Amino acid sequence: MMKMFQNSASKAFTWLSCFVLMASAGATQVSAADSKLEVHLVWGTNDEGTSKHKSLEPLLAKKLGMFKWKKYYTVNRKEIALDQDPQKISLSKKCDIKVKQLDEHRYEINVYGEGKHVRKITEKITKEDSLVIAGDDKNDCAWFILIREF
Repeated sequence: MMKMFQNSASKAFTWLSCFVLMASAGATQVSAADSKLEVHLVWGTNDEGTSKHKSLEPLLAKKLGMFKWKKYYTVNRKEIALDQDPQKISLSKKCDIKVKQLDEHRYEINVYGEGKHVRKITEKITKEDSLVIAGDDKNDCAWFILIREF
């Protein structure tokens, strides 16, 4: 009788363990699929003229306040949902990025300018901690890629 109880308990424990493992594996897959990023290609300028682009929203412009430019414009904005494979995103004719999620909040970003690899950055990105990648442009202007989770 005791042996039969041990076998039943052992089988129940085995089934319970399998169920917990499957449930946690499913939760991991869901959280990876739920990783969403908002990507902005931004142009910074001190030019007093108007731009054909929309002004960058004030909260995001405040994040760029450490830079010298007075005006920031959104050239392009994209929302992406990540899975296990890296995604290549075209932000303009001249600017592409490839994004790969390494773990929960750490990402590898490869930046391409005019088809050429410009730089690779591995960084933590959260809703609170966005990533800013920047470079100089002609006429004392600059470009920025602003990435944050949402």
